[in-house]
Amino acid sequence: MLGFGRVRFPFTFMGVMALAIGLWVVVYLAAHRSLDPVAQELAGGTAVVCFGFAAYVLIRRVRRGPQH
Repeated sequence: MLGFGRVRFPFTFMGVMALAIGLWVVVYLAAHRSLDPVAQELAGGTAVVCFGFAAYVLIRRVRRGPQH
């Protein structure tokens, strides 16, 4: 309908950004040890999800190449 043609979704960029966000959350948690336990668990869970997505995307990119 809009006629964009072939557009590839930037999964590699998303994987690198997820890795950077996960690292930022870990550094933030290390610097702010006075956060309440619930906030620490939520932030830790966010970091785990970010690292998991980054690992999936980047490992898939290395194994299958740039076209998959």
